[in-house]
Amino acid sequence: MLKRLQIVGGHAAIPLFAVLLGLVVGSFFVFLAGANPIQVYDQLFCEGFGSRGCETFDDLLIVEAENDDGELETHFAPFYGERGHGMAIVLEKATPLILTALAATIAFKAGMFSIGMDGQLVLGALMAGFLGYWIPDQIYAATGVADFEAASSVMRTVMHIVVPTLAISAAMIVGAIYSWFAGFLKVKLNVNVLISTIILNAIAVQFVGYMINFPLRADFNNIARTRAIDDSAWLVPFTRGLFSEIEWFRGSRTGVGIIIALIAAFVIWFYLWRSTSGYEQRMTSGSSLFARFSGIATEKAALRAMLISGALSGLAGAIMILGVERRIVDGFASSGTGFDGVLVAILARESIAGIVLVAMFFAGLQQGAINLQFGDLPRQLGGIIIALIILFSAMENFFRETMSRIRHRIAPDAMTQTSDDAVPVESG
Repeated sequence: MLKRLQIVGGHAAIPLFAVLLGLVVGSFFVFLAGANPIQVYDQLFCEGFGSRGCETFDDLLIVEAENDDGELETHFAPFYGERGHGMAIVLEKATPLILTALAATIAFKAGMFSIGMDGQLVLGALMAGFLGYWIPDQIYAATGVADFEAASSVMRTVMHIVVPTLAISAAMIVGAIYSWFAGFLKVKLNVNVLISTIILNAIAVQFVGYMINFPLRADFNNIARTRAIDDSAWLVPFTRGLFSEIEWFRGSRTGVGIIIALIAAFVIWFYLWRSTSGYEQRMTSGSSLFARFSGIATEKAALRAMLISGALSGLAGAIMILGVERRIVDGFASSGTGFDGVLVAILARESIAGIVLVAMFFAGLQQGAINLQFGDLPRQLGGIIIALIILFSAMENFFRETMSRIRHRIAPDAMTQTSDDAVPVESG
């Protein structure tokens, strides 16, 4: 148990060091903006991860608030939800990041460096957004019901199950097919996956922009947008449903989407590490030639991985529309959420548990960076800090090699002894 904790601590040390180094280097840009780095970082993390009333790093753990009698009470900040908590918004924003990071991981584990999550996500979102109002329209026309409010309670319950299920399933199918196409080009024509997915992303973004501005445009608002989905397709957030009385979720649109994302994370972990198909996929990534001579159908494994990857990205897009946005607005396709998911997968080293943690950390930093502008600071400053953290996190191998060389210079005899102990000695 102690050895396992040491291994986990060793793996976590470098990412934590990268975060600290990113904050230290980011202080230079904070000084250029004429601000105090400590105050900026207080605001960045409080806005991203803190409860209401959070002002300093200390408030991220313990916060004091007045009760009804005007007396100060001490609360454990992560559970203090009076007027809402920043982590509730983090869960909302982390949901698509988790799903797109899982999509990237599935592809990477099959040796397919696909970054097509953006295109698959926006196409899935478009399909879910369209079916979110088209299917209910057909049901109302067939039954003679005016709208969702006029329907009977039984009909509303059935529609609340059927409509989102159909919309999400269609979004996953669209994402899967679009991803499979890139896999097919690689397997059959040896087209570089990185290049093909970049091109397919651009096509998808332009196509969705065209559909929003012309065929699916709902009105002549100054910003093009589609019709809002019907109430029957809405994945109701916790604040209006299951946890409506819990203040912790106030101000967020977190809902069943985060539950779906966590279930998907467990399913993908089980698939990759506890199933025969997952083993074949990982073997394909490690050495496709060896896997082929071992009897593994590498092409089939790669295409299967691309199908699953696209389905997860399509699911992310569907949840963003059905659970959060409720309509697609011009500019949605250029948000870059899918690409952020790729970054999360890379930073998490394709670890499933790491993806969940990194996605939440990434979402919190994004939320904090956006809110910096309310403190008379440019929001781009937060983006620079996030970029520096990502840059230094990507240099993990460099840091490990540097630390290894330093240890070797400090105690060369100990390093040699360790190496000798690791080599088995043959007897006889």
